[in-house]
Amino acid sequence: MIMKYLLYCWAIIFLFTLNFSCKNAEEKTPEVLPEETIPIKEEVVQDIENKTEIEDDTSSETDTIVSDQYFYATDGEKAAIQVRVGDVDNLGFGWDPGFDPFCGKNTSTHRYPWEVDSTDHPGTDRIMVVSGYKRARSDGYTSYTLRAHTYPVAIQMNFDPPAIEIEQVVLQMMLDDFQSPVWGTSFQFHINEKRLQYVENILNSLNQTGPTGKLVQIGILPEDFELFESGSVSISIDDPINDAGDGFAIDFVQLLINPTSQYKCNGKIRGMVKNEQNKPLEGVLVSANGLVQALSAADGSFELNEVPVGIISLLANKEGYQPTSENFELKRDENKQVTLILKVKESEDENYVSEEIKQKGYVNLYGILFDSGKDIPKAGSEPVLKELAGFIRNNAEIKIEIIGHTDSEGDAAYNEDLSRRRAKSVRSWLKKEGIDVANISADGKGESSPVASNETDAGKALNRRVEVRVIE
Repeated sequence: MIMKYLLYCWAIIFLFTLNFSCKNAEEKTPEVLPEETIPIKEEVVQDIENKTEIEDDTSSETDTIVSDQYFYATDGEKAAIQVRVGDVDNLGFGWDPGFDPFCGKNTSTHRYPWEVDSTDHPGTDRIMVVSGYKRARSDGYTSYTLRAHTYPVAIQMNFDPPAIEIEQVVLQMMLDDFQSPVWGTSFQFHINEKRLQYVENILNSLNQTGPTGKLVQIGILPEDFELFESGSVSISIDDPINDAGDGFAIDFVQLLINPTSQYKCNGKIRGMVKNEQNKPLEGVLVSANGLVQALSAADGSFELNEVPVGIISLLANKEGYQPTSENFELKRDENKQVTLILKVKESEDENYVSEEIKQKGYVNLYGILFDSGKDIPKAGSEPVLKELAGFIRNNAEIKIEIIGHTDSEGDAAYNEDLSRRRAKSVRSWLKKEGIDVANISADGKGESSPVASNETDAGKALNRRVEVRVIE
């Protein structure tokens, strides 16, 4: 009898404690939906709860895999300056046994959403949804999270200002569930408020369905090295323009200034570049994430050696053709074969201008031509200028900025002045055509904002352009 009474009392205490715990949980604003509503993709073939952290392997790059939110080293094995923010833990899910995020395949598919850990470095290990999203069709990250908690957060990196000359900068980012081709996202990438279009080309080619994560390594162009001289780097990824329900996440960001050793995990990319008639194209600039580049030979062939592994956005550019890209995963010691087809560039008509600005917020125009050292548009520029005028007439309410750009030939100060004079000349031409230029400003960036490397003639041709950007 006494035993039954004790069991009865124990049951009452247990139920009271359980009710009190649940009530407290309900009073808190959740970051995620209840556990039973969290979807798990069908592709998951193993229990996520059984995932373990990767074991130490002194033969790989995994020596930086630690739980610390910040890592900083000078004169280390990897670079003269190495900075990492965010713990290397696959968004908190951990790694499959033996998985090396710096030298492996895509991560396994993982569930979502997950609870945000307030101790994680701001901008890492959390689901973010582009600020342009309103009510469009959306992915799982967007559908299963609360909007108040998913606005993009800039990732701040602080370190001692480099006392050395910066000769090379590599940005490593463990990115998760970027799906621009699926959802129509046009990601904008800024470092210290400077927009880097060549990085955007890589981000907007990613299609990480699953969701899965993968290391993306990007070579920063020399003209942007100055962004790292102060030791304060703010990285922002967002699409404020398009109503796209594209959620994404970032596990960690690592910065290598003046890498001191070759990448241990790399592969090779070989291929051909052809036109639509299946004929080889010579002099095409082929670049793998801005890290390794080459020009196609007379027979259209190209070869990129010692390409760091990970997600590769292989970009091909040639003046007079539409740029094309191929997105794939490059594995360790792989010899990847790729064929790239370049189409003749569409005319820069009003529809082209409108669509580019609508999606990206800017358009690069190459059909506005100038004689060397001159700032008056050549007669052959008139068709493109008339198309630009037509766009402005039909969109008189928007404010735009006309920006001139040059390659790196010549003096930097001269190039900046020349590019500014060219932008103002375009504005003057529009005014003569009867365009109200009250909402049009003009500026020049010279050689400071390239979209390709200035080491080749093909890259220089891409950098010589007139950019039209919406500012309001």
